[in-house]
Amino acid sequence: MKPQLIILFLLCIHASAQNPHFPKVKITAPCSEEFIKNYKGKWLIPDLSPISVDFHDEALKRLNAINVFVRNIYPEPTGADAGWIGEFAKTSFADEVKFVPVKDRDPEETKTKINPVYRYNYTCGLSPWVCTGNPNEIMNMYPEGSSGFIDINANDLEILNEIYAAGDEWRIDGRPIKRKLFAAGNWKGYEMMSSVGGYYADPASDHFVLIPRDGMLPYIPITRKQFLDRAVPYVTRYYDELTKKLVEGNDAMPAQFRASKEEMDKQTALYTKSKNDALTKLREALDKTTRDGMLDAPAIVRIDPLLMNDGPVFQSEAEGGCMLATENPNYFRKELPKYVPQFFVIHLMSGDPNHSNMNFKNIIEENFPVEKLKAMIDK
Repeated sequence: MKPQLIILFLLCIHASAQNPHFPKVKITAPCSEEFIKNYKGKWLIPDLSPISVDFHDEALKRLNAINVFVRNIYPEPTGADAGWIGEFAKTSFADEVKFVPVKDRDPEETKTKINPVYRYNYTCGLSPWVCTGNPNEIMNMYPEGSSGFIDINANDLEILNEIYAAGDEWRIDGRPIKRKLFAAGNWKGYEMMSSVGGYYADPASDHFVLIPRDGMLPYIPITRKQFLDRAVPYVTRYYDELTKKLVEGNDAMPAQFRASKEEMDKQTALYTKSKNDALTKLREALDKTTRDGMLDAPAIVRIDPLLMNDGPVFQSEAEGGCMLATENPNYFRKELPKYVPQFFVIHLMSGDPNHSNMNFKNIIEENFPVEKLKAMIDK
């Protein structure tokens, strides 16, 4: 066993011993909200067990540097203990896929080309102290409880969090088209995003910020033209397959349980109408987009291509629309060592609004040295 692995193993044992689950502490004063609010917590021993053996020392150096940023602006937890975990592991980026048909389910995504990279994950969370019911005792909620956390991920584009729809139509050069998280204002000159859209984006409890290298994004927005070119065949296939399954399913039933011809004709007519209505709306959107000279504008659309009958095809993020994009296959600089961060995503979540550490998210947002983090990119 390599020396660093022995040290890491012993560190994990030490961390487990120093960070007992749900510890209780006797106190001299009666426990109260005011007492908890002013109780001085501590920084826990970090859990570094998820760090990959590959490039361990270089990865640990960078994770420790990120932790210094956080600890410098939050040196002494109040009303909670602070702990962090570091992870460094293999993943992939800008992979190519196909969608394989599966009976009675949406097509299943299968990767046809994998582009391996390494990702970092740094998570710092607060474990609050609470009154136990015994007037002279408090208990910490470690490890399950949390009253706020910050995630800092490198080389992991979690702001593209979900494929737009299952189907080979929703690919560009084999890469799946994904939803980008919703815009929610700006933070220190960077776009802030949320997992919820429209009115709820700004006041959401958690926000995300992408920190890329200058002059390049790790994602490529798809255009309105690209969206419309894919939506038409997708809608056509979807309703045609729905009609086919309806007929085949009815034919497979025992004769006494089959729907009548009149019922089947009525249902298939509804599917046909839905398809034609959607295709009409898409063609109208293409005509308008062409007239307005916006074919190359980013596609910000309804969250599901089958919801377009309920409103316009394109709608702003303020109205709940989402931008569509693919991971940028040209973003990663292949000449750099695999352990080098090439972009970061910061994820901030506030905790229990009734707990003293509800301000943790605000402290991080106000004081985090984002330019120091950005300076780690490509190094």
